[in-house]
Amino acid sequence: MNRHAASPLPVVILSGGVTGLGVLRAFARQGIPAFVYPTALTDPIRHSRWYRALPGVDDRSPAPAPSVALLDRVLADSGLPGAFLCPCCDDWNSVVAAFAERSPGAFVSMVPTSAALGTLQDKANLAVLLQTLGVPMPKTRVIASSGDISELPPSDDTFYFLKPRDSQRFRARFGTKGIRVRDAGEARRRLDEMFSATMGAVLQEYIPGPPEQHYFVDGYADHAGAIKALFARRRGRIYPSDFGNSTSLASVPLSDIAGAIDSVHRVLAAVNYRGIFSVEFKRDPRDAAFKLLEVNARPWWFVDFAVRCGVDVCRMAYDDAQGCDVSALETYSLGATCIFPYRDFLAMQPLVAAGQASWWRWLAEVTKALQPLGCMDDPVPGIVAAARLLSRALRNRLTHGDAPPLPVLE
Repeated sequence: MNRHAASPLPVVILSGGVTGLGVLRAFARQGIPAFVYPTALTDPIRHSRWYRALPGVDDRSPAPAPSVALLDRVLADSGLPGAFLCPCCDDWNSVVAAFAERSPGAFVSMVPTSAALGTLQDKANLAVLLQTLGVPMPKTRVIASSGDISELPPSDDTFYFLKPRDSQRFRARFGTKGIRVRDAGEARRRLDEMFSATMGAVLQEYIPGPPEQHYFVDGYADHAGAIKALFARRRGRIYPSDFGNSTSLASVPLSDIAGAIDSVHRVLAAVNYRGIFSVEFKRDPRDAAFKLLEVNARPWWFVDFAVRCGVDVCRMAYDDAQGCDVSALETYSLGATCIFPYRDFLAMQPLVAAGQASWWRWLAEVTKALQPLGCMDDPVPGIVAAARLLSRALRNRLTHGDAPPLPVLE
């Protein structure tokens, strides 16, 4: 198939948020038409200059839960003769994998197999895989019932927390990525809450150390499983402090994290992985090992940062799905920074209060950094997000004196 055809294959982006917005921009900047399946009315992707709802769908009504039947219906109603399907959340990722394995036809994709997703997205299955491969990881115990915890295992200068097997459902229900537990009794009580909501969990040791010890290895593996691109970034700050998301990042050389790169190769090979990925590590100060924490088997929050640093995993997947050759990428921009200012402002507050940072230096950092929402060629999503946060902050300060709760932008 000719990638330079007069009418490039359109893209259907399934799910929005920061991730979907980054994917939309990656394709739109190259003149590739992209359509978005309906998202929440407050979703920042709706304010992009390139936002177009998928034809045939009422984008003002709440979208049903993702399913293959729903995907069949919305694609038929769209009138599109074909498209590249790009899921941007775990649920849609699983649906597109099942759809592709059944009968892809003119609607193509490049996602992991259902079997690979079942291993990587389920934190218990991932823990078993890492243990089998001997890949460095935090101390982890798979929990079948609250009775499995008679006491917390010993831990060196840190703590244990409950980590959900299904992150997306857990975050929607509990509003966090994990639950810190102080003793076995509290762990059993919180597990009962999770089990009553039909959610499984693992008990995992929290790796100590500052945010700067967090690293991410992003990239792309082609249809044959060959890794064609790797991109390394280091976290600068995080909010909330324990189980939050990165608020500032910098691109770093792959050579800085050779141990993590080896783990990525071993894990992806073990599941015959293909598609876009992002693997999270934290370097443990107790033994200097890069401990693997999580695998995102799809585009991630800061995918646009990777693209603008020269690692266009979105285009790689798009070309690969159409049978075009994907060349291996060997270089990218080093020392580039990305800051999510609306969240980083909150991450900075305790640092400034402790005299470890200054607002003037922070403003200088923000001015030079790329942003996941704000950018010169598509500024409105960033402006709207900032206005909403400032308005909410002002209302809360006037009424309660509280910091503003942050909206879910996954």
